[in-house]
Amino acid sequence: MSEFVAQIRGRAAEALVWLREAQDTGDEYLVNVSLGQIESIARVAADHQIALEGVAESLSAYGLPVPQGPRGATA
Repeated sequence: MSEFVAQIRGRAAEALVWLREAQDTGDEYLVNVSLGQIESIARVAADHQIALEGVAESLSAYGLPVPQGPRGATA
């Protein structure tokens, strides 16, 4: 695994922990900040075809789209 992939996965895992803590304490501001971080990290991961555990489920739970593949790509 490259250093880049390790960093992206580490940042995603950290943001997911923040999200869980925010949910547990009822901190809506931190929930929103965490979701923004997760969404941003997921976009970078999707652009580089990096799989991330738990990210799609967390975004979907809040009705947020899960980034798919490189931006500008056509199917």
